Amino acid sequence: MLAIVVVCLAVVAAAAGSSYAHPARPAASAKKPATAAQAPETAGESTLEQTIIGNDPRETFSFLRLGPGEGHVVREDLTRARMGRAQRRRSLLYMAQLTDFQLSDEESPARVEFLDDAIESVAGSAWRPQEALVAHQVEYTIRQVNRFLDSPVTQGDGSRARMLNAVLTGDQADNAQFNETEWVVRLLEGGTLDPNSGSRDVENDYDAFCQSQVTAGALDPAEAPNYTGVQDYDDYFKSPVFYDPEEPLGIYAARNWPTYTGLMDRAQKPFTAEGLRVPSYAAFGNHDSLAQGNEAPNAAFEAVGIGCVKPLAPIPSLGNPLDNLDPAYLEGVANDPLKAMLVPPDPDRRYVDKRQFKALHDTGKQADAHGFAYIDADELQASNGAASYYSFAPKQGVRYIVLDTVADAGTTADVARGNIDDPQWRWLAGELDRAQQANELILVFGHHATGSLVATTPDERAPPCTVDDSHGHDLNPGCDRDPRASTPLHNGAELEQVFHRHPNVIAYVAGHSHENRVTPKKSDTGGDFWEIKSPAVVDWPPQHRLIEVMDNRDGTLSIFGTMLDHASPVAAPTGGDAAGFDDMSLASIGRTLTYNDPQAGPGTDGELGPEGAPTDRNVELLLKDPRARAAAEKPAQATPAPAHDAKPPAADPGHADRADENATRTGAPAAGGGLPFTGLGLLALAVLGLLMAAGGLLAGRRLSAAD
Repeated sequence: MLAIVVVCLAVVAAAAGSSYAHPARPAASAKKPATAAQAPETAGESTLEQTIIGNDPRETFSFLRLGPGEGHVVREDLTRARMGRAQRRRSLLYMAQLTDFQLSDEESPARVEFLDDAIESVAGSAWRPQEALVAHQVEYTIRQVNRFLDSPVTQGDGSRARMLNAVLTGDQADNAQFNETEWVVRLLEGGTLDPNSGSRDVENDYDAFCQSQVTAGALDPAEAPNYTGVQDYDDYFKSPVFYDPEEPLGIYAARNWPTYTGLMDRAQKPFTAEGLRVPSYAAFGNHDSLAQGNEAPNAAFEAVGIGCVKPLAPIPSLGNPLDNLDPAYLEGVANDPLKAMLVPPDPDRRYVDKRQFKALHDTGKQADAHGFAYIDADELQASNGAASYYSFAPKQGVRYIVLDTVADAGTTADVARGNIDDPQWRWLAGELDRAQQANELILVFGHHATGSLVATTPDERAPPCTVDDSHGHDLNPGCDRDPRASTPLHNGAELEQVFHRHPNVIAYVAGHSHENRVTPKKSDTGGDFWEIKSPAVVDWPPQHRLIEVMDNRDGTLSIFGTMLDHASPVAAPTGGDAAGFDDMSLASIGRTLTYNDPQAGPGTDGELGPEGAPTDRNVELLLKDPRARAAAEKPAQATPAPAHDAKPPAADPGHADRADENATRTGAPAAGGGLPFTGLGLLALAVLGLLMAAGGLLAGRRLSAAD
């Protein structure tokens, strides 16, 4: 009788289009860390086959292990699934989404780690225990994508689509710095990456004050190749707020965090990046163009960033900064281990403005400059080079629209939230009209999801534009170069409505919130679409998403989302001398620390954490195919001239076999989630910069903002 029931279930599932070929793979025992010559158990395996789990990190430090896989959940929120679609379906687009690396120069004086002065402080995520290992996690994220150049989902004829490209939905860098942005591009394109910062060139890269500290023996240029920062108690006082892998204190000692000798110095060593084997396209995030993702960069911030005094505590009397305009006070701060530490300076810690960010992506290795070559020439000219949004057709019948959702004024009042300024809004309307008229399927990408597009500060509130400095940008790198009025600003609710008015929009793909959330956006009068938010590589879970659009050839489309873990060993080293760890092991340690991060770990006690519900992870999202309707209806306000397109570079060859997906069905919408805080209090940094300038400590700087 049981056998008959199983056979019947298999027949019903096959007819409905849900694979019932095999159950999810059971949990496997943890393996020893892989060597460089041994592929880890994660490589080439998606979360359909296996997941990564751990114990409650609030009780004690948890190493990770393999758990059972999760099949695709069929979501019928927007339309019902038709019988037999698995045998009919044909792939229209297969791509990868990566988001929120927040790759940081963790030694930079322009960081504000001191705001994380308590585990439950309101300034969460100004510092993370795993941040020195993020470059390695990104590297093995990219290597995993390269193992999935063939889709994990079969078409009706049994074949698998080839990956077309990858889209990065913002916050690739953490602090809008030149070196961080360069590292991101190197990871995308391949080659030798040196994740260290700090210069040994005293004559050319140290200002007069920093040179005086070298002469006094307080600053050692020989330390530049090593780590200098808050995770090394040898550099300053012992603080239980920060995790020093050589001597865990405070909550880290109480929860039995591991001891790794020399881990922070090992993380600074160069490694060879493999590079993505498909073209990649970048959207701006708030951390790509704002200091710490919150404030428009100005001359004071940059003076601190390229200097040698790293603040460890807020400047007193912030209510009246004039109280601190005293050179003697600043010199005392520079040598007081309770208030500051000295670090080897580095001119590559300078900020980049939007023009420079785009230029750094134009290396010649990808002909379209990772998408920025598609920016409309008229928009570029009208914006004085600031426009950073674009549109192109990656293949016939499909339109990508990549938005810039950063609120450029970058004020503390709006924290890290986003909006769309009016010039971009009018451009977007035209792009949607043209794509609708051409009956293209439209996928829109942006950093902020609709719920985060609520910033109300006009771009004109950014620091004023003055003259360009020796860094190639304005003295205030975050100034508003666009002479066009930013107002009226447009928010997420308006964006949803304009999408509904263009039924060929089938998905809005975003990041920013560092969480898995998939939400149906239904309209009673217009088109429906899915909003897809994916988690951050920098936080738990450090995953990325494969996205595939299938034509079910029955009047419906399916958008498949499949989560991948990065291709490093599940079981990280439990301690020891890090000098012998390979790069895979560093990525594995990074993931393990991410899971245990007291401020941003997994959900517990029934709480919906950043990993989301099963309905947010491996999913098949059903919606009506809008193309038949669009062919019969003309858009109300179509505009002529098509957007500029260029043929994307061909993907490199590669192959990977995948198991059939295992699906379940639900009609329940995904729950929403809160917005993680990304760091505040840059006023302290500004005050320090102003004080340094006023106190004469920056006199003689070769690369000062005044040159």
